[in-house]
Amino acid sequence: MKGLIFGVIILLSSFAAFSGGVGLDLSVCTVDLSGPFSRVHGAASNALTALGVSATDAASILTDLDSSLADIEEEYPIEYFPIPLIGGTIEISLPLIVIDKVVFSGGLINDSLMRGIADMAGYAIPQPIVSGSIDLGGDTASMTGDVNLSVFKLTSEVAKHLDLLIAGIELGLGVDFIQGNIDPVVNVTAPGHQTAVNAALAELHLDGFTWTTFAAHASAQIEVGPPFLRLVVQGAYLLPIAGESGWWGIVSGNVSGKIGLVIRF
Repeated sequence: MKGLIFGVIILLSSFAAFSGGVGLDLSVCTVDLSGPFSRVHGAASNALTALGVSATDAASILTDLDSSLADIEEEYPIEYFPIPLIGGTIEISLPLIVIDKVVFSGGLINDSLMRGIADMAGYAIPQPIVSGSIDLGGDTASMTGDVNLSVFKLTSEVAKHLDLLIAGIELGLGVDFIQGNIDPVVNVTAPGHQTAVNAALAELHLDGFTWTTFAAHASAQIEVGPPFLRLVVQGAYLLPIAGESGWWGIVSGNVSGKIGLVIRF
């Protein structure tokens, strides 16, 4: 029995994949939108009041808004809303008894990158996304709307690697730094109503879609391929340690994942 166990250990060691390497991946971090959804009703109510909308009309608008939000909450996992990131990984061999490597990775997405990807796919995202005008009875109001987006994630972890030549399993512990900013850019020109419009926009706190998170995580990874080139799929559970968010209360979700290729040497 002892000989069998010793033989298995030698076999696993002889089939160990190369520990160092670089990789490219598509990852997903999640955000919890429960906070923003709970604030929408109040922000919209204050904005309608600033615009001078009657109580009856405002109540009708808010009822429709609440119904739409409830439908969205039922259809989509707002506690784990995914944000895709494009990034890479650097792996450094660290042949200790328990730890085989240290891994540094990062990913990001912004509006320019999204427009570039859409262009390569044959789709054009208009800039601004929304534009139009409204007849105010003698005067014309014009509006444009766009979104500036910037989200990035930095991760470092130590990992234990178990390998069988054409496949592998990896378990890791590490820390993450995540920062995001969604900046709606809304410009409205409304002759005779500009003061009310500006007050309504202020009630929407458009500069409050920000969040920063420092978290610890535990991860599990599955690999397939020869030792020097692997397709990897990883999932991680995050435990936030510290962070802050803007007025809308966006916070990082507890799960993340990635899929990518790693070249090992």
